[in-house]
Amino acid sequence: MNSLTVYSFVMGGLTFLYELKLLPYPELSFISWFYIISSSIAFFIGIISVIFAKKLFPSRAENLRIKVSDMPIFKDDGKVLKYSVIFFSLVGLFVALHRWYIMINIFGSIPSVFINAAWVYRINVKGEIKEFIPILPSFVYVGVFLSAIYTAYRGKFSFLSFFPIICIILKELTYFGRGEMLFSTLEFLFTFFLFRNLLNREDIKFKFSRKNAGFAILLLIILVITAASVVRTSRGIKENFRGATKELKQLEENLILTPSVYFYLSSDLGVLNQYLFKETEEANFGENTFRGVYYLLSKIKIVDEPPFFQKGYFIPFWSNTGTFIREIHADFGLLGVILVPFFLGVLLTYLWFRFFEEKNLIVLTVLVYLNLIIAFSFLVMVTRLNQWFLSQFLIILFLPVINKLASKKILN
Repeated sequence: MNSLTVYSFVMGGLTFLYELKLLPYPELSFISWFYIISSSIAFFIGIISVIFAKKLFPSRAENLRIKVSDMPIFKDDGKVLKYSVIFFSLVGLFVALHRWYIMINIFGSIPSVFINAAWVYRINVKGEIKEFIPILPSFVYVGVFLSAIYTAYRGKFSFLSFFPIICIILKELTYFGRGEMLFSTLEFLFTFFLFRNLLNREDIKFKFSRKNAGFAILLLIILVITAASVVRTSRGIKENFRGATKELKQLEENLILTPSVYFYLSSDLGVLNQYLFKETEEANFGENTFRGVYYLLSKIKIVDEPPFFQKGYFIPFWSNTGTFIREIHADFGLLGVILVPFFLGVLLTYLWFRFFEEKNLIVLTVLVYLNLIIAFSFLVMVTRLNQWFLSQFLIILFLPVINKLASKKILN
């Protein structure tokens, strides 16, 4: 797993699905193709620039030969790491149960919550249901990150591997949203595979059962897809799109791959195309990319709070997400469409080498979260979500604490 593979799969898959034209999407304009191709080439050039620089100026860090067993977090054989996963997962469980308590008080019962799913989704979008403590929901993402490391280190999947994600799913069912399910699943997978790659370079001690891994990851994907399907059916999302091909219409009764899922995975290039054609949107410098920063500044009245949701377009069906190119262009113009992917490629590749040389978990954190930008590139600039900033900050904040506790071997 590397950033170029992820980007090629995500943006290549999006382009392929759009060009299948199972819905009556408009043809992409020359300027749309120009931005799509230019950003991809810039990303690739950013990657190979670091690779060539690495060959020209080899790092001495390669000779340090730091072992995973020497990392502070494993000084007690992962005991503090294990209990940290449990702690942050229990925080996530508390948040989920508290939200269910609020919803049951409003609607009277759990079945009533599901019956009124569409209304529940709308009032959550409007922010009419407040969290117990605003920052608390982001703590569970620390658990997701740590559980992936613990699973890779232990060499097998267990309930603890998926406990944080299960808590997120329970909470998301009170929103009838799907974004955090995808975010947490990708965070886990990126962290797990990157750390396994690190362990595979060590001795035979860290062998992993492929059978256990394959079954567990399949189980995780089924769990997330099932939860997302429950959300979709509960919200009453329509599957009978006008103008759909007969092939797509045959999927209307499908539980997993339905017309709305195809639309969700393919429509973003059409929105980007309409956005570029209309040219009616205005944004402050970096307002979308760094929406979390603007949001914090708005709380102290320095700037106005930027809108959470983007303007939608009919292509011919309404949608409001237009790939990360849309936000980059709105924030930084044509130059940004080239420079932002280029520097993403540079950073991802530089951090890749640095992680495997130094075995630093803070470097891994930033590497995982930059990969999340690439994974969500087909949909939106994921940095506009508060949890991208908050959860990353919390992981970086707590890692030194966990390292120090593990080094002292307080649980031995």
